[in-house]
Amino acid sequence: MFEILCIIILFSLVSWYLYYLYCFNYWKKKQVPTHPPKFPAGNILKSVLGKENIFITVENYYREFKRKGYKHAGLYFFNGPVYLPIDPEIVKSILTTDFEHFVDRGVFVDEKNFPLSAHLFSIKGSKWRKLRTKLSPTFTSGKLKTMYEIFTKMTQNFIETLKPKAERKDDINIKHVTNNFTADIIFSTAFGLESNTLQNPDSKLAKIANTLFIPPTWIVIKALALEGLKNPGGIVRAFISDKSKEEFFVDLVKKTVKHRDENKIVRKDFLSLLLEVRDKEGLSFNEIVAQCFLFFLAGFDTSSQTISYCIHSLAYNQDIQDKLRKEILDNMGSDFTKYTYDNIFKLPYLDQVFKETLRIYPVLGFLNRICVKPYQIPGTDSVLDVGTPVLIPVLGLHRDPEYFPDPLKFDPERFSENNSHVPFTYLPFGEGPRFCIGARYGQLQAKLGIACLVSQFRFKPSPKTPEFIEFDKISKSLAMFPEKGITVKIENL
Repeated sequence: MFEILCIIILFSLVSWYLYYLYCFNYWKKKQVPTHPPKFPAGNILKSVLGKENIFITVENYYREFKRKGYKHAGLYFFNGPVYLPIDPEIVKSILTTDFEHFVDRGVFVDEKNFPLSAHLFSIKGSKWRKLRTKLSPTFTSGKLKTMYEIFTKMTQNFIETLKPKAERKDDINIKHVTNNFTADIIFSTAFGLESNTLQNPDSKLAKIANTLFIPPTWIVIKALALEGLKNPGGIVRAFISDKSKEEFFVDLVKKTVKHRDENKIVRKDFLSLLLEVRDKEGLSFNEIVAQCFLFFLAGFDTSSQTISYCIHSLAYNQDIQDKLRKEILDNMGSDFTKYTYDNIFKLPYLDQVFKETLRIYPVLGFLNRICVKPYQIPGTDSVLDVGTPVLIPVLGLHRDPEYFPDPLKFDPERFSENNSHVPFTYLPFGEGPRFCIGARYGQLQAKLGIACLVSQFRFKPSPKTPEFIEFDKISKSLAMFPEKGITVKIENL
């Protein structure tokens, strides 16, 4: 029996190996350039072993293929083929020109078993189109202006929290502080809840906010195993697999909606806008919960990281920090409580600094799409099959010296009126019909935070964080998470 068992195991392993070798011929048959894959992880062995962030892995392949003169390439995530466009013209075709072939993101969604997954970022096809049409009016400038009072209130708390630290010229983990700042704004604008995480960083709400984007390793492994390890978008399952967090968000929205409906309460926030859509055009409770969750998912860590990366970059570039501070003080003064929505968006150098931050440190290192109809790649005879995942290499494009010379240098002048860049090489919010619907909200939150910080304090480098920040190698976060936090020295002006 033992010998038979050994033979069966050996036969299974050999069969498994041969099957992978068969799968590894996919791109060769398509006449698409590739890098030799290794069994069993394909082209992502370093990421699987925790030796390299997945975003960096994709960036490195982008550089390799670009150096060889390829306009596109194919990778393998385990035995699954993943398409990687290199040429901005092909990127343009996927995101805009031939959008109908790539209408879905290819990220995990299961409306029945995971209600939080049925949000605008994940849902597919006609459902996405209908929901996008319903929600688009909620993110206009006019709607955001109605929420601006909430932003300014939370900003006051933000600055007051930092004043004692500036007085002592402390080193601060700016990433941790901005996490609580953006959490307070989003809990208030999305749920009508005063979370006070800035004053109570150890509270339940603060812990939920700060752990939502870093699920336990076993949940990540389980999610990847269940999703088949082939589609990069399957990792999203790990962030909505915690039933306790799902119950928290569902219960929070249910109680708030019930209270508002029963008492005819209308508040200047995102939830009230969703309830308005519900009453006028129809929106189910699960859809409301999912959009609130997405609002939190997309607006919390993304904005806090952008503010943090920006302040860190300014700390290492005092001349840029001084120039930005002068623009802010000259145009809006030192009383940040009087900064207006319109003024925040009228500062050209602040906009340049913001854009340069997102160029070097984009929130997402790549964008996901999936082929929903057979697609002949422009300029080739190769045809992508339905179900093929596509990765738009944002980090590679943003740091390509052909498009952005000396790419790791923090230089806001790249985005001045006198300079232009090659279309579809700068994609911090995506592009095309699935362009980030909350981009303006994110810009407001981040720009206001940066403007208020720079107008009140001076930031200097801390030896705890090097000038060029490295990302976590385990890649458990949806965003490009700093490996050791972001520490800067803060002092009063």
